[in-house]
Amino acid sequence: MSRAEARERILRAALELIARDGFDGVRIADIAERAGVSTGLVHYHYDSRARLLTDALAQSLSVAERRLERRGGRDRADERLADLIDFGLPLTADDALEWRLWAELEHRAPGAPELASALAALNDRLLQPLAAAVAVGREEGLFTHGDPDDVATVALALLGGLATRLSAGDPKLTTARARALAGRQLALAVGYDGELPFQPLPPAPPPVAPAPRRRRAPKATAKP
Repeated sequence: MSRAEARERILRAALELIARDGFDGVRIADIAERAGVSTGLVHYHYDSRARLLTDALAQSLSVAERRLERRGGRDRADERLADLIDFGLPLTADDALEWRLWAELEHRAPGAPELASALAALNDRLLQPLAAAVAVGREEGLFTHGDPDDVATVALALLGGLATRLSAGDPKLTTARARALAGRQLALAVGYDGELPFQPLPPAPPPVAPAPRRRRAPKATAKP
C-alpha cells in the first residue's frame, strides 16, 4: 500500500467513524482498525485528532467538488446556481456523512484557533463558487440584482441551516422541500425569473447507523 493510499484510507475511516460516533467517541485505534493500518501509521500521518478531523472533511469536500465538476453541459449561471444548491444539501449517503463531520467541526471551532481557521478556509471554498455563479449570471443578464458576495454569504447560511435539519432527520423537512425553499429564496435574491433548473433528485440516503454501545469492564469491588 502506498503512502497516498494509506492516507486516503485513514481519512475515509475517520470520516465514517466520526460521523457515526462523534469526535469524542472515536479513538485513533478505532480509525486504524477500520482503515486496516497500524495505529503507528495513523500517528505518523496525523499528530492530532483535530488535524485528522479537518483533513477528513477537506478530503470529503474535494471528492464532492470533483463530482460537481463532472456534471457536463451545466455551464449557464442558473444551472450552476441550482447545482451549487444541491451541492450544499445532504442528498447522498456521502453528503450525509460529510455534514455530520461539518457539524462536529462547527461545534468545536469556537475557542479552538486551529479548528476555527480550518472552518473559515472550508467555508471560503463554498462561498467562492456561489459568488462566481451570481457574478456570471449578472454578466449574462440571467440575474438582475444581488451583490455576489452578499448572496453567497446568505446562501451558505441558508443551506447550512437546512442541511443541519435534514441531517438531524427533522420530520417536518424533506429534501425536496429544502431544495425548493432554497431555490425560491435564492432566485428572489438574484432577481431570476422563474424556477431554477434543478436536476432530478437522487434516492434519499439511508440513515447513518447509531454507534454501538461499548461495554465497560465492571468496576472492581473492594474486599472487606
